[in-house]
Parts: sequence; structure tokens; C-alpha cells
Amino acid sequence: MDKTIENALDDISLIKTVILKTQKDFAKVASFFIWIGIINGIAWIIEQLAYYIRNTVGYGNVYVQLLGQGYHWVRLIGYIVVFAIFYRKLKSSQNDISEGMIKIWGIVLIGSYFLSFLYLRLLPNGNSDKINILWRSEELIDVLPVVVALFMTGILTKKRIITICTAIYSIVYFVLFLSMKEMPYGNLGGKGTLIPISSVSVRCLMIFGMIILGLYLKIGAKNNGDTFNT
Repeated sequence: MDKTIENALDDISLIKTVILKTQKDFAKVASFFIWIGIINGIAWIIEQLAYYIRNTVGYGNVYVQLLGQGYHWVRLIGYIVVFAIFYRKLKSSQNDISEGMIKIWGIVLIGSYFLSFLYLRLLPNGNSDKINILWRSEELIDVLPVVVALFMTGILTKKRIITICTAIYSIVYFVLFLSMKEMPYGNLGGKGTLIPISSVSVRCLMIFGMIILGLYLKIGAKNNGDTFNT
């Protein structure tokens, strides 16, 4: 009987250790999402600066092209650097759940970026309705993998609120995408341009959504570890 009690106490101690370790690893994953949001925020500022120069100086200005390219490079290089840093940290922690989550997001963010680049290079030139639809559909390559990854994050972390919020956003996004409604964008210093509202929602998701997700996971991990199931 004493041996059984001793084994049970050892098992409880092991479970507590695993929960504490998972709690710390989720805090690291939370920081990953915050940095993804920051990177997209910096990229958005660069994009707006490019629009401002274009509106005030004109298309021909060299800084418009440099900043336009910089928007894409900041995101890609930022994703790669952040993924490499956090994957190395979580690899040493030997937590399969957190490490698997980082792998999923690395594939989604970096992989979809290269897929989107390839898609745009393969699109034919022209201005027909079919080609315009193909150009607009490029947005789906960015958002669909992110939505799937968000669902998987909610499942892996056992956070129902992440799954529910992702489902709500998915419905809202597809309503906006199918409505094909547009709004003024990049109008600082001038007229700017029109872009789909669904595209603006993707930018908001990648900036504010990622930061909020990171803060939510960080607070939940700090207070309750892996048992914070809301």
C-alpha cells in the first residue's frame, strides 16, 4: 500500500512538472505571435509611407518602389528570423506540443509567402474579368492557411475562445470576400487607391489578431498553465 501511495505521489509530481514546463513553453509561443503582429505592423507602416510618397511626389519616385518591395521583404525576412529564433528555443525544451505549433506556423507563414510569390509570377498579363478574379484570389493563399493554423492552435492549446473567434472571422471574411466591396486605402497625403475590404481585414488579422492572440496565450499561460480552458 505504501509503495502504491509513493508511486501515486511521484506521478502527481511528474504531472505538475510537465504542466509547469508546458506553461512556460506556451509563454514562449505567445511571444512568437506578438512578434508576428509587430512585424506586420512595421510592414504596414512601410506600405503607408510608400503610398504617402506616391501621393505627394508621384509613381516615378525611386522610394516608392523601394518601400513597395521593402513591405514584402520585411515580412518574409521577419517571419524567417522569428521562426528560427523561437524554434531553436522550443526545440531545446523538448515540448512536442509547443514545438509542433511553431512548425505549423512556420510552414504556414513562410510557405504561403513563397506560394503566393510563385502564384503571382505564373499569372498571365491582361485586364480581363477572368484575370482580375485570379489576381484577387491571390489573397486566399495568404488567409486560408492562417485560418487553418488558428483552428489548429485552438485545438492544441485547448482554448475554445480561439476556435470560436476563428470561426467568426472566417464567416465575416468570406462574406466580405464574396461581396467584392472596396474601400479607400493608402490615402495619406492624397487620393490613394481602392482595395477590397476583405484584404484590409487580413491586414488587421495579421497585426492586431496576432498580438491579441499572443497576449491572450501569455496571460493564460502565466495564470493557469495548460488548464486555462475557456
